[in-house]
Amino acid sequence: GDHGLPEEDSVSFKEAFGKVRREKEAQIVRVGCVDLPHISNFTDLDALGLEPDVALSLVREPGDVDQVDVLILPGSKSTLADLAWLRSRGLDRALERLLERGGEVVGICAGFQMLGQSITDPLGIESRGQQGAERVPLGLLPLVTEMGPDKVLTRLDVQHAESGHMVTGYEIHHGQTHHIPDVSSEAVPILEHKGRALGFRAGNGAVWGAYLHGLFDADGFRRHVVDTWRTRQGLSPKGEVVTSYDLGPRLDRLADTLRAHLDWETLRRMIA
Repeated sequence: GDHGLPEEDSVSFKEAFGKVRREKEAQIVRVGCVDLPHISNFTDLDALGLEPDVALSLVREPGDVDQVDVLILPGSKSTLADLAWLRSRGLDRALERLLERGGEVVGICAGFQMLGQSITDPLGIESRGQQGAERVPLGLLPLVTEMGPDKVLTRLDVQHAESGHMVTGYEIHHGQTHHIPDVSSEAVPILEHKGRALGFRAGNGAVWGAYLHGLFDADGFRRHVVDTWRTRQGLSPKGEVVTSYDLGPRLDRLADTLRAHLDWETLRRMIA
């Protein structure tokens, strides 16, 4: 049956998100997720998919971008390679067209790195031993990223500076990203932890990103984001949480099922 838990691999993710859910509501926000070759943490969008006024789809071609209001650059197991793929498909130019017509672009983890001005890999961490590899990302935020040997793996609870909503998520990445002052573009910190910025937005709010996986899991923050998307598209915000995303009961149900159907005495003997 339907266990209601996040999927283990991207196969089911692509099947589900490949179907644009326009039947939910006439006034919807169309959200596209770039189908990167090395996409990771695809469950970041599970909660968004439950919102009745959000239609999710996968983006592979420039024409796909023309059909959405918001474009999400997700996590990646190979940031530099996926950035090169994105450019080779012409998705960078389609993204610029999206912003020109009033759309929004959001980057999560590797996608956040792709929004910056430069990504360097001096030790060849993600470049298959090619030390000193460098890619020019999308240049939408004044940020620079350097890949390093140490992997950040932290669970954090932080407050979104502008809405006041709490956001819970995980930092899982190699790179360190820093803000660089740039008179031609403005970057405003939106999530901070102990004085360290985890996310930035452009001055007009049309481009933003963060290092937190699970960014949309918190009900209040997710609803705030969807309502800002609605407002940008000329739709009325709903103003209140309409969907609850809570894995706790689903995990409890799974535990109860395992407890009822597994031979625990045999398992204990095997472990011993």
